[in-house]
Amino acid sequence: MNKLSAVFTLLSLVSFTTLADDSSLPPAPAADIAQLKEVCQQMASEDQVENAELKQYVLDCVNDQLTEMGYKSVTEVN
Repeated sequence: MNKLSAVFTLLSLVSFTTLADDSSLPPAPAADIAQLKEVCQQMASEDQVENAELKQYVLDCVNDQLTEMGYKSVTEVN
């Protein structure tokens, strides 16, 4: 849970709103995507997300965080 709190604290400090469209944003580093995926999976577990909805939940969660961080969205999270 400490890792989750640290990630969200970090995100809140560096998050900003961008007016640019997604295509002009830089891609996120793979390490950031992997860390966000882990956090989003933990959130899904806490929210008791059904297995059928898990993949979309994690993808939406990761993309929400990437957007807040100023990175391009992804189409899938491996």
